[in-house]
Amino acid sequence: MTASTRGPRGPYAKTAERRAQIAQAAYEIVMEVGHAALTTAAVAERAGISERTMLYHFPSRDRLLVAAIEHFDDATRRGRAHLEWVPEQFDQIIAELAERAQSDDRRLQLQVALAASAQDPSHPAHEYYRRHYDQALAEMSRLIATMQQMGVAHPDRDPGQMARMFIAVWDGLQQQWLIRRDFDLGAEIRTAFREISGQAAMEARQAVEDLLARI
Repeated sequence: MTASTRGPRGPYAKTAERRAQIAQAAYEIVMEVGHAALTTAAVAERAGISERTMLYHFPSRDRLLVAAIEHFDDATRRGRAHLEWVPEQFDQIIAELAERAQSDDRRLQLQVALAASAQDPSHPAHEYYRRHYDQALAEMSRLIATMQQMGVAHPDRDPGQMARMFIAVWDGLQQQWLIRRDFDLGAEIRTAFREISGQAAMEARQAVEDLLARI
């Protein structure tokens, strides 16, 4: 391995390690007591450093909350590293993400709270959500385009528009579930995707064509 391919070294490596340590501490506190109870003092104590040192890396409580949700994201990506956003694995991914949301509802509560704050461009969550939605839209648009090529999704609909609609419905269903919790989140998300992508219409069209072929 050459020097150019190695990870950060020296003070840069120590800084990255310390930031990861603090993010882990913030994540653990959110999981244990919820984001509303997180304090900078508690995170510093959990990370085993002074509050002053912690605030050097994350100058505000809001930045700690963003670090915590980024840690959640990293854990989610590692958890589904064996899966890809492809039609054959879509249902499994949705099932795993919905199960994770329902079992780790404190993560979902943090996500919803930060999303409301992210409307302010000066809030640290603003840039996080820009990246989050850019990545989600790109992945979902690619999935839908692939399904169109396979004849599974409706060919006349714009993949980007469908992706944006689906993500909006996904976010809305998660918020409703936090309040009601009287429906199957995964099943509702899958149904929404079928309707938005036109899968149901394509299946109906195929059934008619099969019927006409037998006449």
